[in-house]
Amino acid sequence: MWKFKKLGLSVILILGLGTAALQFVSCGSGGKDGDNADNEVADSTEKFVKEVCSSCHEFVPPESLPRLTWTGLVLPVMAAKMGIFEYEGAELPNEKKDPFAPKDYYPSKPLIPYYRFKEIISYFEKKAPETLPSQSRSANIGEVTPVFRPKLPNLPPTDAPLTTFVSIQPKLKKLILGAGGDHSRIGAFNEKLEPLWVLGLPSAPAYVDFTSGSEWLVTCMGSVMPSNKKEGKLLRLLTNGSALPSRSIEMLADLPRPVQITNLDVDGNGSNDLLVNGFGHLEGKLYWLKNGDKKSENILKGIPGGLKTMVLDWDGDGKKDILTMFTQGKESISMFHNDGNGKYTEQVLLSFSPVNGSSSFDVLDVNGDGKKDIVYTCGDNADYSIALKPFHGVYIYVNEGNNKFKQSYFYPIHGCYKALMRDYDLDGDLDMVTISFFADYITQPEEALVYFQNQGGFNFKPLKIDGFDNGRWLTMDAGDLDGDGDEDIVVGNFAYGPESFLPPDAS
Repeated sequence: MWKFKKLGLSVILILGLGTAALQFVSCGSGGKDGDNADNEVADSTEKFVKEVCSSCHEFVPPESLPRLTWTGLVLPVMAAKMGIFEYEGAELPNEKKDPFAPKDYYPSKPLIPYYRFKEIISYFEKKAPETLPSQSRSANIGEVTPVFRPKLPNLPPTDAPLTTFVSIQPKLKKLILGAGGDHSRIGAFNEKLEPLWVLGLPSAPAYVDFTSGSEWLVTCMGSVMPSNKKEGKLLRLLTNGSALPSRSIEMLADLPRPVQITNLDVDGNGSNDLLVNGFGHLEGKLYWLKNGDKKSENILKGIPGGLKTMVLDWDGDGKKDILTMFTQGKESISMFHNDGNGKYTEQVLLSFSPVNGSSSFDVLDVNGDGKKDIVYTCGDNADYSIALKPFHGVYIYVNEGNNKFKQSYFYPIHGCYKALMRDYDLDGDLDMVTISFFADYITQPEEALVYFQNQGGFNFKPLKIDGFDNGRWLTMDAGDLDGDGDEDIVVGNFAYGPESFLPPDAS
């Protein structure tokens, strides 16, 4: 864990996932002489392929991924979801034998004939490129910025850091950190990065709700790695200044890999409820529990991948609406409009390709026109479409009114995981800091931590931040930790991930 004093501050982390699968190879002519004929055959099946693939999610054009990624990773997994569990005598990846998997997740019989599935394989094999194009940047990442300097806490050596949560609490002048692994825990540091206390937890903490003052609600997700087990918990910690929390009370258990549980009055009756981002795996859901009672469940959307939720009055009608980003399959940012009395109407504000790897979003007025804009990052590469992708990076979508958005900025960063806009240099405009968990550590490790200095008019100057190469940064927070009037950042190290994305000197 590193602190970057602003001159600033910095911290955090999260998960990685490796996958291995069978590679599909279709029979047929290849090489230059057969390219035109092959493409004509592929064109004849394009309508069918689009119909099949669009039945579950937005269609992904073949050129979005390299050929071997399609044939070796994506299509073998997609086959089982269409009820096809063998190909050329080999079993395809599936979770049918997992006792915790939903019983009716996979079709009982193939949804398409076997020969038509082979046409899909052939289509992607012939249409997909060997490799993806390189990033197209308006400016390269420049020299090290003087705006931040790193500060490292003085801690004894431990196991590989597996940070899963970090939060700056300016009013308390505390930094709150959480970690997973065999010794999951949460702890507090003062503004000098001196440890105050550490408390063991049943599993990795993914979120803490601080809205009830000294009573913290800690979301423990269960398994950080993809799992169908429902092992998530919600704990209530009774904190007491700089002392170890006096009590830890289990409020909820057996939750579907929750990554955020928010304490708020969902139905407007004057008492608080619990809004649960049940990320799940094969199944998941965004739902709320009336008065925190598991027997009073109300589902807002029954799909997995609800990674982040923001609660705010989106349309200025005086009621709190819910914005949630979904990151599995049907990647999107949805606004659930508060209709009153616990009733909500969903409107999808932005939708994305299922290979985008949506990783975070934030809402703020970027251009000063009084409307709420969206800062979005994509870069999750811990799925079945592993590749360095030129469309990974940070995006700014400007609100044009009536819930319509226009992309006004994009900067490519491999594996981008979070962006926070603040006035870091105190010159009156919004700058930006990004982190990447799946950076191109081999040729441009500086992607891992970048400062974007605002030059005006959606022009940003990308600069290195000292210490960028000292960890795998997965998430971060910003705030004035030491009370000196400027924004610090904290980034945390989750020292685990697919080997293809590890720094070259990692062991």
